[in-house]
Amino acid sequence: MVDVKLDPLRWESVEAGDEAMLEGWLVEEGDHVKAGQVLAKASLVHENIEVQAPHAGIVEQIAVAAGERFAPGYILARLVGF
Repeated sequence: MVDVKLDPLRWESVEAGDEAMLEGWLVEEGDHVKAGQVLAKASLVHENIEVQAPHAGIVEQIAVAAGERFAPGYILARLVGF
């Protein structure tokens, strides 16, 4: 199992307490994805960010719904079977 998170480097220039917004998912639970595939779109301090799959696999769970906010370290989704 692999957890999909926003790259920690994205949070380095953000003030403590700031959160990102998950704009929308491009995949659904059960979808097969490739390493590097864009899974979702998010925004962080007025910057649009693509959330990519760290490995190939199957989207087992989407943990943060579109329209929800999330903080550093949040698990956005989980992949299995890579």
